[in-house]
Amino acid sequence: MGRFEILEHTADVGLRAWGDDLPDVFETATHALADISGTWSSGIGDPAAIEVHATDVEAVLVDWLNEVLWLQDSRDAVLTEVHVDRVDDSGAAGRVSLAPRNRELEGTAVKAVTYHQLEVARDQRGWMAQVFVDV
Repeated sequence: MGRFEILEHTADVGLRAWGDDLPDVFETATHALADISGTWSSGIGDPAAIEVHATDVEAVLVDWLNEVLWLQDSRDAVLTEVHVDRVDDSGAAGRVSLAPRNRELEGTAVKAVTYHQLEVARDQRGWMAQVFVDV
């Protein structure tokens, strides 16, 4: 997995993730989102498939992360694993593993992933994604 940083903003929180390829940067962004919300946990979880479709890779990232949020919220679960099999300009497919939440979360509650300052771009070292979340 690549690396990430959390970006402070007046009203929201952002993340910037780097990876070797698009699946790697999506996995890293997912981990960063779980870090913000305090929902990353080590251990074993139940797998849940994710498949999203959109019109460009930026929208694919927003839809992917919002789907992860929905799965966590609807199952009152923490994220234990993420694996992205495929990403392109029209969609992404992969899976996450979720375990029942058995503790108070020590993060910031995330309402939704937004299009504010959204960017997914290739550079000399690989890929970078930046996205802000509504808290």
